[in-house]
Amino acid sequence: MAPGPTTSTPAQGPRLGIDLVSRVLGTVLDTVRALPDLAASKARLPGALVKSEIGQRVVGFANGAFGERAAPRGDTLPAAMSVRLDHRRLRLDRASLAAAYPSAKGCLVVLLHGLVDTERSWFRTDGFGRGRSGADIGSKLATALSCTPVYVRYNSGRHVSDNGRELADLLDTLVDRWPVEVTDVVLIGHSMGGLVARSAVHQAHARASRWSPLVTRLVCLGTPHAGAPLERVVARTAALLGRIRPAAPLSWLLGLRSDGIQDLAEGYLHEHQWAEQSGVEQVETTLPDGVRQLYVSATLSRSRDSVLGRVVGDLMVEPASAADPGQNAELRWLGGLTHFDLLRHDTAHQTLIDWLGSPGANRRW
Repeated sequence: MAPGPTTSTPAQGPRLGIDLVSRVLGTVLDTVRALPDLAASKARLPGALVKSEIGQRVVGFANGAFGERAAPRGDTLPAAMSVRLDHRRLRLDRASLAAAYPSAKGCLVVLLHGLVDTERSWFRTDGFGRGRSGADIGSKLATALSCTPVYVRYNSGRHVSDNGRELADLLDTLVDRWPVEVTDVVLIGHSMGGLVARSAVHQAHARASRWSPLVTRLVCLGTPHAGAPLERVVARTAALLGRIRPAAPLSWLLGLRSDGIQDLAEGYLHEHQWAEQSGVEQVETTLPDGVRQLYVSATLSRSRDSVLGRVVGDLMVEPASAADPGQNAELRWLGGLTHFDLLRHDTAHQTLIDWLGSPGANRRW
């Protein structure tokens, strides 16, 4: 008897769906695996593309997302922390610094970008007419105050404590070789950059670095001092999915989060916090006396106490974390702004200029 028409059994339909999902997920995972190598290899990316603004955004994202996995090579990639002028890496010898900063001042304002970014984030000029004049905060500060802005690039995928240690070392060198005597060091960090700045100050103070007593002010813009709830949710989700065999690939994908991203869950500053070493005493998170601090938070809502403002915050950080009451800092709240408006919006810029230019016992310039 000739076989009849072939029909699908009820089990085949779901099985085909599972296979399709597995193939799509496999393709996504393969792409994710390839991203670090793509960003790291200058052989695969033409030099002009790597050095372009778009190329640098990709590099900053790859490093922030995957951290050490990106293993970036070459001067154009943000592997080692560096001082940047016109987006080019500067040599930190006296001659190079004197040539780069012919009008160097004794007050250094050091600017640190946030996660998955580079120093270019301070300069983006899109959105004119929405409270953005196009001028970066460093240029505005140099005009309004007698200071020299210094832009720093770092690999935001590394642990905050590692970047803090590297920043402490970099500032040791910078202060020692600056063209004129340094009288003040002011640190301004956006998002993760604020944690890196705080970590550096703690480490410099602990080892009595030369620049430690020169730090007079620190500004944190949208920094998750008390942690980022979104990262905590992702971490719990990854752990839960890891217990479910069909969801293991998705758990692996979520597990690719860099050390820097994972530090954001609790706002870690010190190595002891993430290393989970037993017998370690409670670490200090309050900055030494003499460092005046400003924490700036923002909300999408124009009402500070609205439900939207408390829950959504600036889209990335809740105001309760950015304006952590557990720290000895002055607080400013800006309504109607996003997390990234804090980098480039004129209102945020004026807030910094007014605060840094105000009389204070910590101000020497």
